Order: sequence, then C-alpha cells, then structure tokens
Amino acid sequence: MRTDSTGYTQRVSHYDGTTYGPFSEGRFGGINFGLDNHLELKVRSKKDTGDAAIKKVTLIDGFGFTGSYNYLADSMKLSPISIYFRSTLFQKINITGGASLDPYKIDSFGRDTKYYSWQGSNGFKLGRITSGNLAISTSFKSKPIDDKLAKEQQNANNTQIPMTPEEQQAQMGYVNSHPAEFANFNVPWSINISFSLNYSKVAQPNYTFLSTLTESLNWSGDFNLTPKWKVGMNTYYDVKYEKIESLNMSISRDLHCWQMSINVTPVGINHSFNITISPKAGILQDLKITRAKYFYDQ
Repeated sequence: MRTDSTGYTQRVSHYDGTTYGPFSEGRFGGINFGLDNHLELKVRSKKDTGDAAIKKVTLIDGFGFTGSYNYLADSMKLSPISIYFRSTLFQKINITGGASLDPYKIDSFGRDTKYYSWQGSNGFKLGRITSGNLAISTSFKSKPIDDKLAKEQQNANNTQIPMTPEEQQAQMGYVNSHPAEFANFNVPWSINISFSLNYSKVAQPNYTFLSTLTESLNWSGDFNLTPKWKVGMNTYYDVKYEKIESLNMSISRDLHCWQMSINVTPVGINHSFNITISPKAGILQDLKITRAKYFYDQ
C-alpha cells in the first residue's frame, strides 16, 4: 500500500516501474462485449435504369467498440471502453482511428472514483478520453514494366506459408531496416506517405497523469535510376518538435542472378551501414554475404 500527501491510499506492486510491469491482481468472472459494424450507401446511376444502375459505396469499412464487465470485482467492474473505426477514401487513402474511454468520474486530483461518468446532474457522458490515435496513409506506384512477372510475384507471395503475428512483425522490421534487399525493379517508382497522431495520459512517479500529444510524418519511396539501379529513401519526421528522427537511404543493383544492396542510416539514434550480396532465388538466401557496421549516439 502507498499513501500520498493528500491521504489517498493506493495498492502498488513490487514490480511497478520495471520493464515488463506488474502482474494483474484480482479475479475475473464476467462478460466481454463488443460491436462491429459496416456502413454503406446505395447510389443510383442517372444514365442507367437496369439492375446495374444501383452501386454500393462504402463510407466506413468498420466501426465499433469493445469492453468487459467483471462481476467478481468489489468496485469499478466496468472496464475502459475501446472505440475504433477504419475507412478508405477514393480507394487510395486509408484512415484508422480509435480511443479509450474511462467510464468513471475523477476526483479533484484526477484519480478515478467508483461513480460512473453518467451519474449525477452533469448530463449524459459516455466517459473520459484517456488515449486516442488517428492514422492516415496513402501510396502511389507506377505500372509494372512486365505484367506477367508482376503476376508471378503476386502468386509467389500468395503461396507462402502463413506467419504468426510475431514473425510478421519481425519481418516488417527487417524490411524497414534493409529496404534495398527487397527492391522490385519491375516497378519503376513508388511513394508511400503516412501521418499519425497519438494522444495519451502518461503516469508520473507521483501517480498523477500527464497528457501528451505526438505527431509524426513518415515518407518512403524509390525509383529506378537505370534499369539495373534503384535508389530509395525512408524518412521519419516528428511534427511536434520539427525534427527528422530517422533517415534511411538505400541503393540496389541488379546483378542478373544476384543482387547487391547498400543501406545507410545517417540520421537517428542508431547509425548503420551495410552492404549485402545475395542470390535472387529464395531457396539460396542463406548464401548471402553481408558486411555491416553500427554506430550509437552516446
């Protein structure tokens, strides 16, 4: 137990503040609930009167909420409510967002009480927003040089053995760090742009909460300098502090049955340089030769 200067007593764990955090306490016996929905609009063409005149237009791909209620808890049985939505505009711009609502009122020090936010004379409130996020992304790329080769590459990706979420995360991290090894010379150029906005309340050492807002812009792209050379770049920009947090540049060279790739990270906490020569055949990927060097800011 811990008591602060205001006389407020709070249960704390010996593992509080460690890397993996404390274990959850108490018992759970209740229900989990949620709702997921899809919003569409039917539009009738003015030039067509047949069955094909009516088309479905998706407004929101999905939106809903999730939560749980613990019957065995002594108080505060209702969990925070998570709400989310996802949508695609013009079949090009992907938008996702979400927020977490705390259904309980707070006292003058910002701490949760056992009373629901909709109780009392302050009007109906679903809860307080304790965290939220918004992400907008889009991508553009040129048509492939060889349509037959593009279909073969797509079929090869579809026939791969499914990976676990951990394996997918590890693969994405490796691709982001070594983009030159995965250069596609069949696509002359490509551009990817994404913007993210995150709001959260971060716990402080005195068990109060501080509201934080972060904004970031990520840009990546590549283009064929020649039919055998490709240049790429990946940049992460912190909008709030107006600073480039990381920058990765890559160069790829098509060597017929082999491929050479160079990745350089000159900006960021970790600086690195690596050059790799690897066979194109997936079954021979273990034969690749890599030379790498890493530098760390003190």
